[in-house]
Amino acid sequence: MQEQITVDIATPKGVFHGEFPKTTKVEEVIIAVLSEMGLDGGDTFDLVYKGQVLQPIQRPLVSFGIEGSVKLELVATGSGV
Repeated sequence: MQEQITVDIATPKGVFHGEFPKTTKVEEVIIAVLSEMGLDGGDTFDLVYKGQVLQPIQRPLVSFGIEGSVKLELVATGSGV
């Protein structure tokens, strides 16, 4: 079984390409993407997979059935929306 998940994450500032261990928590992915893309950590963001918001963010990616190579969206839900 593949231990890494390859992600393309659509963000307000373009697409983030990366790899994470499948046991990475959703919140850790969000933090990494915010940092890499220079997004404002003061806003609240949700990670979305096939129209489903990945909640709670303390769960690992694999617990949502995410494997292999996937496309996700990082959606601002905070004050800027």
